[in-house]
Amino acid sequence: MKKQDVLADVHDMLSHWCLDKLREGDVSTADLNVIRQFLKDNQINAQPVEDTEFGELAKALPEIENVVAFQKKRA
Repeated sequence: MKKQDVLADVHDMLSHWCLDKLREGDVSTADLNVIRQFLKDNQINAQPVEDTEFGELAKALPEIENVVAFQKKRA
Protein backbone atom coordinates (compact mmCIF):
# COMPACT_ATOMS: atom_id res chain seq x y z
CA MET A 1 0.00 0.00 0.00
CA LYS A 2 1.36 3.44 -0.92
CA LYS A 3 2.11 6.03 1.73
CA GLN A 4 -0.49 8.37 0.17
CA ASP A 5 -3.15 5.66 0.41
CA VAL A 6 -2.32 5.02 4.06
CA LEU A 7 -2.58 8.72 4.87
CA ALA A 8 -5.91 8.92 3.03
CA ASP A 9 -7.19 5.97 5.07
CA VAL A 10 -6.06 7.58 8.34
CA HIS A 11 -7.76 10.85 7.36
CA ASP A 12 -10.95 9.00 6.46
CA MET A 13 -10.93 7.00 9.69
CA LEU A 14 -10.34 10.11 11.81
CA SER A 15 -13.15 11.99 10.11
CA HIS A 16 -15.52 9.07 10.77
CA TRP A 17 -14.37 8.88 14.39
CA CYS A 18 -15.11 12.60 14.83
CA LEU A 19 -18.57 12.24 13.32
CA ASP A 20 -19.37 9.13 15.38
CA LYS A 21 -18.30 10.86 18.60
CA LEU A 22 -20.51 13.85 17.87
CA ARG A 23 -23.49 11.67 16.94
CA GLU A 24 -23.13 9.57 20.11
CA GLY A 25 -23.21 12.71 22.22
CA ASP A 26 -20.78 11.24 24.74
CA VAL A 27 -17.78 13.42 24.00
CA SER A 28 -15.15 14.64 26.40
CA THR A 29 -13.40 17.97 26.36
CA ALA A 30 -10.34 16.22 24.93
CA ASP A 31 -12.48 14.68 22.15
CA LEU A 32 -13.91 18.11 21.29
CA ASN A 33 -10.40 19.52 21.13
CA VAL A 34 -9.31 16.77 18.71
CA ILE A 35 -12.37 17.45 16.54
CA ARG A 36 -11.79 21.22 16.65
CA GLN A 37 -8.16 20.82 15.65
CA PHE A 38 -9.02 18.35 12.88
CA LEU A 39 -11.49 20.84 11.40
CA LYS A 40 -9.03 23.71 11.77
CA ASP A 41 -6.16 21.75 10.21
CA ASN A 42 -8.39 20.95 7.24
CA GLN A 43 -9.51 24.58 6.93
CA ILE A 44 -13.14 23.77 7.70
CA ASN A 45 -15.03 26.76 9.03
CA ALA A 46 -18.56 28.08 9.06
CA GLN A 47 -20.43 31.31 9.55
CA PRO A 48 -23.71 31.34 11.45
CA VAL A 49 -26.75 31.60 9.19
CA GLU A 50 -30.16 32.74 10.33
CA ASP A 51 -32.76 30.02 10.93
CA THR A 52 -30.16 27.28 11.43
CA GLU A 53 -29.01 25.59 14.62
CA PHE A 54 -25.63 27.30 14.33
CA GLY A 55 -27.35 30.64 13.84
CA GLU A 56 -29.45 30.06 16.96
CA LEU A 57 -26.32 29.17 18.93
CA ALA A 58 -24.63 32.37 17.79
CA LYS A 59 -27.68 34.41 18.85
CA ALA A 60 -27.68 32.77 22.28
CA LEU A 61 -24.07 33.74 22.99
CA PRO A 62 -23.63 36.91 25.06
CA GLU A 63 -22.09 39.98 23.49
CA ILE A 64 -18.35 39.99 24.17
CA GLU A 65 -18.56 43.47 25.72
CA ASN A 66 -20.89 42.05 28.38
CA VAL A 67 -18.52 39.22 29.22
CA VAL A 68 -15.07 40.79 29.12
CA ALA A 69 -14.21 44.20 30.51
CA PHE A 70 -11.67 45.62 28.10
CA GLN A 71 -9.10 48.03 29.43
CA LYS A 72 -8.83 51.42 27.76
CA LYS A 73 -5.79 51.83 25.55
CA ARG A 74 -3.30 54.24 27.04
CA ALA A 75 -2.25 57.17 24.88
